[in-house]
Amino acid sequence: MRTAIYTRISLDRTGERLGVERHFEDCVELAESLNWEVVEHYSDNDISASKDLVRPRYEDMLADIQAGKIDAVVVYHADRLYRSPLELERLIDFIAHTQIRTVKSGPLDLTTYSGRMLARILGSVARAEVDAMSDRRKRANDQKAASGIWIASRRPFGYTIDGELLEPEATAIREAVQSVLSGMSVRQVAREWNAAGLRTAHGGQEWKSTSVRRVLKNPRYAALRVHRGAVVGTGRWPAIIDVDAHYGIVAFLDDPKRSSGLGFERKWQGSGVYRCGVCDERMVVHVDANKRRSYKCPQNHVRRQGVALDELVDGVVIARLSMPDAAVVLQSDEIDVAGLQVERDSLQARAEQIAGMFGSGAMDAGQFEAANAALQLQVDRVDAELGKARMGDPLVELVLAGDRLVEVWESKSPDLRGKIIDALMVVRVHPSDKGLRRFDPRFIEIERKV
Repeated sequence: MRTAIYTRISLDRTGERLGVERHFEDCVELAESLNWEVVEHYSDNDISASKDLVRPRYEDMLADIQAGKIDAVVVYHADRLYRSPLELERLIDFIAHTQIRTVKSGPLDLTTYSGRMLARILGSVARAEVDAMSDRRKRANDQKAASGIWIASRRPFGYTIDGELLEPEATAIREAVQSVLSGMSVRQVAREWNAAGLRTAHGGQEWKSTSVRRVLKNPRYAALRVHRGAVVGTGRWPAIIDVDAHYGIVAFLDDPKRSSGLGFERKWQGSGVYRCGVCDERMVVHVDANKRRSYKCPQNHVRRQGVALDELVDGVVIARLSMPDAAVVLQSDEIDVAGLQVERDSLQARAEQIAGMFGSGAMDAGQFEAANAALQLQVDRVDAELGKARMGDPLVELVLAGDRLVEVWESKSPDLRGKIIDALMVVRVHPSDKGLRRFDPRFIEIERKV
């Protein structure tokens, strides 16, 4: 009797296939007791039969049965072959006179009415066990989420699988959040991470702007626990960024005003920043055949030497940020940050109370979701306002740089310097005297905004 052994285990956390090997040994022992010749072993490791996942070796076995290469199949238990009525009916269609023996559930005869009825009963029992396990798993996850316990099915970037900080990834996330809030593009973050040799936690792929955005917006990094798509409280693991930074970066990245310009990152600080003194249009960069750079009006009203103009503006920026009242550029009269912070703390305390009631059983899942959804609407409103306040803060590092102001300014990308210049002042380039061939700052008007 040409016999195939089929083994499958749903979950293999270590990847060592120990469960499959144990099942295989028991199946071999059963085949030998029946004097059946084992000609093939088909094995699918770490694949569930209850999630409609393709089982490659299972499909190979069915094909060989149809081709007449297999006379009998030995499995550890019937649920290794199927765990749903649809799986069973498909198996019945493939099985002709092939005999099936199981180590734990006895013979399985799909060629007779009574055998198929028994198989269907076993399948219903297996389906019920799957449903029961799913319910238990959901309830366990609900309780873990309410208690703030770390939950991760696979390692996230920046942490170990057990929720401990992992360097240099954690520092990279922290610095990227601050850089993007200060004006750096997400695309530039991806380039810097790739240049530093950092790779995604899953698959070891190079970073793209989309994958960086997902990381930066993930509440896990602010030690916020998420359950069923909503933040339900504070987690008991070390945060990489603070909560304000998280809500600030989410508001910043989700701002619809940025969507039309996500792919743009200026190469020169004055591109799209300096203005024409005649028509007030924003100037563009022109590089001639000798690689000399200049800023020019799109309507050709004015043109000015790029390096000299940038150096002049750099000096004005540094002088402004060196003044005793430099901190005024960080202030905003439009947003009551302190009041919003108190309101968010109150909402957070309420969220903790709801989570505690759910964890203790005083509130069922339906009540928890309804209460949490209503609370989340209020939290989203407050977080959006706090995010706006955070977005208006790209100058913090420069204002606090002290003696390192010039060094910090020069370390910024041209794109970020351009955004800072645009926030501090208006630079207008006026027509110069005819015949003038040198750069003359008299024809540059710089009007402070703050």
